[in-house]
Amino acid sequence: MEKRNDSLIYLKRSIKTIFKHSNVASIFSLMKYFPEWRRYMAPNRNSITDEVPWITFSAIDFLKKISHSRMNIFEYGSGGSTFFWASRVKHITSVEHDRSWFEKIKMVLKEKKITNVDYVLSEPSSIPDFGKKQFQIASDYISGDQSYNGKSFETYAKTIDNFPDEMFDLIVVDGRARPSCILHSLKKIKRGGYLVVDNSERKYYLSGFDLSSWGTWIFFGPVPYSYNFSRTSIFQKP
Repeated sequence: MEKRNDSLIYLKRSIKTIFKHSNVASIFSLMKYFPEWRRYMAPNRNSITDEVPWITFSAIDFLKKISHSRMNIFEYGSGGSTFFWASRVKHITSVEHDRSWFEKIKMVLKEKKITNVDYVLSEPSSIPDFGKKQFQIASDYISGDQSYNGKSFETYAKTIDNFPDEMFDLIVVDGRARPSCILHSLKKIKRGGYLVVDNSERKYYLSGFDLSSWGTWIFFGPVPYSYNFSRTSIFQKP
């Protein structure tokens, strides 16, 4: 019964996606990833154990193709993606805003004896003028998540400023205050390097940036461990 319910949910999400992106590629992709999606929806599966990013399946396949052992990566937001990259690239710097999640991932990194990850905790700080700021504006450094009302993610977004320009082969933006993180990421990406922005169906993430000269790949569809379909955008710096 559970599998039939999952199938119906997937079908409904697929129909909505096809109406928005009516092309052969999207239909093929939705059919292709259904068996894999259903496997990941099993109760005993999770992104940390599976070492899988919580982004669209098609984007994961793309990243597998372009990743190599010489890459230096920075990511906003940690989890299954941290372990995914750790097994594929030379080095990864990961910044996390949530202390309890940070301690959990830190413990697993230690248990797995992973040594090519610099893991940074950067918690949000309270600010008095929060009400004057807008989460859509990159330079305001706040999150649209109401559980973080009154909090600034400026230090979190600026963690990457500790590194030289054009240092990273790839930067993943999948944490808090994403427009702010993108703002500080662009000059840190090498020429020919990549910017990965998850949940890019939220148009305000990218609306303040001109990436028209960058190579662009848009991946929409199913996501591991989730009934909701999403969109992951990947850009290559010219």
